Amino acid sequence: MSPRSFAPLAAALGLILLASACDGSPPEQPDTPTCQPGACCVDADCMAAGQCCRGNQCVPCCMQNADCRAGQCCDTATNECSACGCSSDLECTAGTCCNGGSCGACTCTADADCRAGQCCGADGTCGACGCGSNTDCRAGECCGTDGQCGACACRRDLDCQAGECCGPDGQCGACTCSSNAECNAGECCLSDGTCGACGCTSNAECNAGECCGMDGRCGPCACASDTECNAGECCLGDGRCGECGCASNADCNAGQCCNPDGTCGECPCTSNAECRAGQCCDADGRCGSCPCGSDSECNAGECCGSDGACGDCPCRSDAECSAGECCGPDGECGGCPCGGDSDCTAGECCRADGTCGDCPCTSSSECRLGSVCCQ
Repeated sequence: MSPRSFAPLAAALGLILLASACDGSPPEQPDTPTCQPGACCVDADCMAAGQCCRGNQCVPCCMQNADCRAGQCCDTATNECSACGCSSDLECTAGTCCNGGSCGACTCTADADCRAGQCCGADGTCGACGCGSNTDCRAGECCGTDGQCGACACRRDLDCQAGECCGPDGQCGACTCSSNAECNAGECCLSDGTCGACGCTSNAECNAGECCGMDGRCGPCACASDTECNAGECCLGDGRCGECGCASNADCNAGQCCNPDGTCGECPCTSNAECRAGQCCDADGRCGSCPCGSDSECNAGECCGSDGACGDCPCRSDAECSAGECCGPDGECGGCPCGGDSDCTAGECCRADGTCGDCPCTSSSECRLGSVCCQ
């Protein structure tokens, strides 16, 4: 190639470099290799036959079917041995067939395709044979509309056990009633056709102190006025006697106020003067601890935080922290940043961000025993 033919390539390269410089972003750098615990980085690092590198460790794997046990095949996507696929029924165990490349339940098109005593179902699988008539079923069973043998349907009450009746679905069950005469003494025929406790129609049918409710059941009588309730109770809107509500503070005991929900309770405060000594009135109208304005208002060893609460004091220097800890920019004591590799544990190096981690390397010979240089 003549020198003149290099000119277009040089010009194109110059434009690429110029665009990169104008972009202002540094060229992408490949990941720096680091020393990592393990024995391998890639499959080629595993010297023993039939092994692959997984998680920096050499583990058994397969490359071809010959590397697997009898009856297994090698999945080249995962290099793992698994059950082989089939291409014909002859490759499957007795009683199974090859469907879609794997052995499974055999499909059928006729009863002749199934084992003795089995029949071909509508879904194309062999199973228990259905019935065509009651004669195909065992004694005491009948052939249902689904072609399966089961309990025989009843046609009249005499087909059922004592105390049961034949329902409209042909099944024996609890007998329904149509009148009170069909129920036991003290029971009545309810609207759902079952016998049960008789409902009331008037207060005279209830015990003393009870009344007949709208649901036909006897229960506590509803009140119509406060005079029908016990002392200290009032007649509520639902006809029950209960705690009387308040309309104003005058309805409450001394020192209590009437809340918006009509109950008496603690009166809200509007100023610190209404609270006990050492307490302040908060935004919710409740007396409680007063916020601090300076460290001098807190207990010894505590400081006043930005939220007005006393708590642990932030650190200002490493000297205020425990041995082996340093004061961070957030005022919390914690791990100290490293200044060199000697500040890190064996096998780790000090990174630019002041944290210890995997050491950079160019070859595994630079790593400690049990580690490899991987990208």
